[in-house]
Amino acid sequence: MAAYGGSNGLTPEVVSFAQKYGLAATAQEELQKLLNASVSLAQRRVTVSVPATVANLGPGLEVVGMAVDIWDEFTLEFSDHFSVELRGPDSPEVPRNEENLVVQGAANAFKDACRPFPTMRFICEHRIPYDKGLGAASASFVGGYLAGSVLCAEELRHLPPTEAKRRDRANSREVLDVVDCQAPTNVAGVEALLQAAIARGWNPGNVCPAIYGALQIGIHTPSGMRSHRVPIPHGLVLCLFVPDGKEEDVGLDIEMVERQKAIFNVGRCALLINVFCTQEFSKFQKFQKASEDSLGMTQISEKFPYIKSVCQAALAAGAAGACAAGYGPSVLALMQGRTGDVLAQSASNQLEQDVAKAMLRAAEESSVTGQILIAKPCDVGAHVIAQKSALGPADETSRISYFQ
Repeated sequence: MAAYGGSNGLTPEVVSFAQKYGLAATAQEELQKLLNASVSLAQRRVTVSVPATVANLGPGLEVVGMAVDIWDEFTLEFSDHFSVELRGPDSPEVPRNEENLVVQGAANAFKDACRPFPTMRFICEHRIPYDKGLGAASASFVGGYLAGSVLCAEELRHLPPTEAKRRDRANSREVLDVVDCQAPTNVAGVEALLQAAIARGWNPGNVCPAIYGALQIGIHTPSGMRSHRVPIPHGLVLCLFVPDGKEEDVGLDIEMVERQKAIFNVGRCALLINVFCTQEFSKFQKFQKASEDSLGMTQISEKFPYIKSVCQAALAAGAAGACAAGYGPSVLALMQGRTGDVLAQSASNQLEQDVAKAMLRAAEESSVTGQILIAKPCDVGAHVIAQKSALGPADETSRISYFQ
C-alpha cells in the first residue's frame, strides 16, 4: 500500500493527487520532482509591465504626472549568456548592451540588495514611443529594477548559505560589476525603487506615476522623494500626438523665474489638482485653465513651435484641455468620454476622432508629421506579470491607434 505525506517531502497538492489516483511511492516522488522543477523554472523568470506617463500636465513642472494605459513589458531570466532582445517599432534606437536602462535597473536592484549581478537574458517589448516625452526611459529603468528585485528575492530565498557564498565567487564573470556593500540599504522595496529612479535625474512626473499609477504629486523631502496619489475619475480619454523625427527635451534651462509667472503656475497647479480631486467633470472646462503654463511653455514653444497650434486645434475640436507632454515633443489632449451608456460612448468615439484628426491637421500645417495614440489614464503602475494589448490602427494607413 502506498504511503502518502508524512516525512517524505511531498506537498499537499501531490499528496491529494496521489490519493485520488493511487500512485505508488516512486511515482509520487517523480511527480514531486517535476513540480519542484516547474516551480524552480518559474522563479528564474519574471515579466513586468510599466505604463507610459505624461509629466507636468501643464503647470505642474517636475511635480505632477499621470500614468497612461500604454505599456512596456520586460521579461528577465537567469541565463548562461547575457543578451538583450528588443521588440517594438522604436527598438533600433534602444541600446542592446549594458547601457540598456532595463539592464541598469536590474543591476541597481541587485546592488541595493548587496548581491552580485548574475548573467541574465532580457526581453524588452516596447510600446511606449521612445524619446517622445512619454516616460519611456524611466519606464525601462523601473521595469528592470522591479524585475531584478523579484529575481533577487527568489535567488536569496532558495539558495542555502554555502551555495550563496559559492555563487558569489562564481559571479566574477558577471556582465556588470556591482560594488560590494557592508550592510543592506535602510530603504526597502518600492521606496528603494523610487529613490533609485529619482537619483538618475528623471522628471518625478514620469517616475512617480510609472511606479504608483494614477495621478501623482512628487515631493522632494530631506529624506528623499515622496509621492502622493490623486484619484482619476472614470471616463477620461487622452489623445496623444507623437511627432516623427523629434526628440524629447529634458527640462528648463533656467534656474530663476519671474515672481508673477511662478504665482501663475502655483495657482494653475492648485486648480489642476482641485479638478481631479473634486471630480466635477460636468464643469471640466476648468481643465483648460488648469493646464495653462507660464514657466515652461516659452522654452517648449521655441524648440517645438507646432505645439501651440496643435493644442489650440485640439481645444477647438472639443478637448477639455491640451498641453505638452512633459517638455515635448508630444502633445496631450484630454477629454471626457468613455462611459457605459451606448449613446454617450458613440459620441465620445466621435469626439476622440475629431480631436485626433484636428491635431494631425494642425501639425501638418506646421510641416510636422506624426501619429495619434488614444488611451485612458491607468490607475495602477509597474507590476509583475501583466498582459496589455494594443488595438492598433484601424487600417494599415491610419495614423490613429487605440490602446486598451
